[in-house]
Amino acid sequence: NLHYLTLLPPPTHTITMDAAAIPTLFSSLQIPSNHTTVGLSNLLSSNSQAKALFHHKRLPDRGWSDLQIQRLLFELSVLDTNCEETVKCQTSSSSDGVGFSHRWTGAGEREGRVYSPLVSQRHYGLGHGIGRSGDVMEAQPKAVGSSALLRLTLRMTLDAVRRGSGLNGTVGRGDNQRPGPASFGTLLPVCTGMSMALVLSGLRDRARKLDCVISEEHNDGESSDVPERNIVLWSRIDQKSCYKAVLSAGLRCIVLPTKAHPDTDEVSTDLQALEEALDRYGNSILAVLTTTSCFCPRVPDEVDSVAKMIQTWNDDGKRGAGISHVVNHAYGLQCQATNKLLNRACTIGRVDAIICSTDKNFLVPVGGALIVS
Repeated sequence: NLHYLTLLPPPTHTITMDAAAIPTLFSSLQIPSNHTTVGLSNLLSSNSQAKALFHHKRLPDRGWSDLQIQRLLFELSVLDTNCEETVKCQTSSSSDGVGFSHRWTGAGEREGRVYSPLVSQRHYGLGHGIGRSGDVMEAQPKAVGSSALLRLTLRMTLDAVRRGSGLNGTVGRGDNQRPGPASFGTLLPVCTGMSMALVLSGLRDRARKLDCVISEEHNDGESSDVPERNIVLWSRIDQKSCYKAVLSAGLRCIVLPTKAHPDTDEVSTDLQALEEALDRYGNSILAVLTTTSCFCPRVPDEVDSVAKMIQTWNDDGKRGAGISHVVNHAYGLQCQATNKLLNRACTIGRVDAIICSTDKNFLVPVGGALIVS
């Protein structure tokens, strides 16, 4: 009966045994000790690799097998409360005094319930998701395994960006050294366009707070003349996601024209148009949005020149949060030349956030983004 089978609990994911106890346990099954030693060495090797992963928090120099990855995922999922399967119930009410084991869900539990074993297996038993109460990076008290997996995934992703793509974690040397374009990061379970809208919303909230604080400092504790930063200057590309992201964040999008190169058919940033827009809209500007991932004949924006121009404009006697710079780097992690351009932009000017797509850069299903800064 297929319906009846779907109600059965899924099999136990992993059997974790103390390595020191394995020889004794296996000898009771009449398994020769020399055979056990071989298998035990494999187990200890796998355990040491998992410990090294959590200790170094970076991609291993030699890739893991699918079996090793699955084992780690299952062991992490067991730490989540929705995977508790050994609770004894009705020990006192049953007539024979013997309870029974079944899948357990705490009283009042409103999440982490997965009806279909097929869906549960697809997600390795993980059902709580990530984050808590609107904070995507906060640890989940009922899902320590999921929380650990998120933190570990972020660390390994940033390691791939730094060592693989060449985005530096720091820029400058000696006393002038400061955080670079991949010093910090956040993984979001939404697409690139929605991530862009969230970044712009966050920048707007930050700018409002900074502008209020600075205004109070210069007006004897009164918050007045606080600019309404509701404009985003967007260097045009013929793709709708950026434009929709600005509108979704409740902001006004000013589309800046591009210009063709005089000697080629390349189309790129019109720096003069950007400078004129900065002077025209001034403190009403929240951010400038540039793009490094484009389709021909459009080429990447001159993000280094834009970053320097924004930094110069902000430093020119301006008070407040200043104008931010957001870079749409959707599938640019694969291009060393573009990444070097971003490193230079962060060195000579202002770059607040770089938005990268996970599916385009890491060949995973659509629906994720990496924000680095």
